[in-house]
Amino acid sequence: MAHTTFDRVLAEAKTLSLDEQRQLRDHLEAWLTTLSTPMTEVEFEQQLVAQGILSDVPPPITDVMPYQQRTRIQAHGQPLSETIIEERG
Repeated sequence: MAHTTFDRVLAEAKTLSLDEQRQLRDHLEAWLTTLSTPMTEVEFEQQLVAQGILSDVPPPITDVMPYQQRTRIQAHGQPLSETIIEERG
């Protein structure tokens, strides 16, 4: 089904004037360039803030000493993943 849509768009593109075909090519090149350029981490973080997923981007951790002193705790009961699966079912 998607192929028939492509064929229809291609046929319609052939009916465009030369100037319109150039404009279409420019738009397609811009879209493809945007898609092929991977997003940097900073751009990704800015996008998350812009979408409201994050309120701000926390600064990177520079002092790892508090994290090296962690101790494990004993958890009892079933694993969290099993609880989630049961609640969804």
